[in-house]
Amino acid sequence: MNSSDPLMQPLSFDELNILEHFLVSEQTPPDSLASLEMLDGYMTAAAAGPQVFQVDDWYASIWDQEKKLMPEFTSTEEADLIGELIVRHNNSITRILSEEPEEFLPLYERVGYESEEEEKLAVEEWAMGFIIGMELAYDAWEPFFDNEQVSLFTLPMFMLGKVSEESESLTEEEILDLTESMANSVILINSFWHSNEDKD
Repeated sequence: MNSSDPLMQPLSFDELNILEHFLVSEQTPPDSLASLEMLDGYMTAAAAGPQVFQVDDWYASIWDQEKKLMPEFTSTEEADLIGELIVRHNNSITRILSEEPEEFLPLYERVGYESEEEEKLAVEEWAMGFIIGMELAYDAWEPFFDNEQVSLFTLPMFMLGKVSEESESLTEEEILDLTESMANSVILINSFWHSNEDKD
């Protein structure tokens, strides 16, 4: 699945750490996507959803939903590095959903966490990131939510992202079931929007 294009290469573990440390740093605006999991969910929604985005369409919203604030980079080199890491991560998500959607896994299923609470927070942030990603193309998602049956595919995101009022009453077993179903939900959402597209 690797390409010779450097911008199509998935991030290494060390590169993920570099990006994560920057996202949680004080260099980023207060309302930016503040974790790697949130960024991953955000990019997944953009890739799986109905609208094709150019980099400029989604990059500025990572840092500020109003697209007015940007990080305080310490150098041009740092800005270029963070930008490259973000683009590569986005490309890797877009590529797997386009070419091998059944192999898709959210970031929280591909990395380890030191505690159960840390993992739960990671899942919550991923789900919230996905919801923010849907809001990038709110109007374009309308046909999806007009279909009562397929709109249920986003139930794990809304429940685990604590957007639904019912989220607080979830049992541990329900949280686990929703967490385990999220990857399949993404695959179904991606199929809803892209299953009829011509494959190269």
